[in-house]
Amino acid sequence: MFDDIRSSLLKAEEGVKKLRRMNTKYIYISLISSVLATLIAGLTAFNGPLAGQGAGAWKWTCGIVAVFTATATVFTGLQKQFTVAERLAKANECVGKLKSLVISTELPGSDHAQVLNEYKKIVEVYSEYLV
Repeated sequence: MFDDIRSSLLKAEEGVKKLRRMNTKYIYISLISSVLATLIAGLTAFNGPLAGQGAGAWKWTCGIVAVFTATATVFTGLQKQFTVAERLAKANECVGKLKSLVISTELPGSDHAQVLNEYKKIVEVYSEYLV
């Protein structure tokens, strides 16, 4: 039983790492794209089109801003759609409960039936992070 708890803890910690990487990636891509779109739009408003003169230069400049804006929108939407932040919070909660359970198994005189009961509850609530 104790090996199962430790194994579940390792799986949950790996899940947290993956979700944290995904969350960070989506946030960075969204932020960088937004900043670049804003900078290009601001520079264009101040200096004119970035890619030369005339109608073609305006089209290219506006197109570049549109690509960065769309990229930011898509990655913000993906982060919301996949509920990355919420899943990360729940996965961290699962890891905390499993760590607490591991500690309680190492205490002298721990009640194995109670530990098993708590582990069953954790598996019921957080099974998506333990598979």
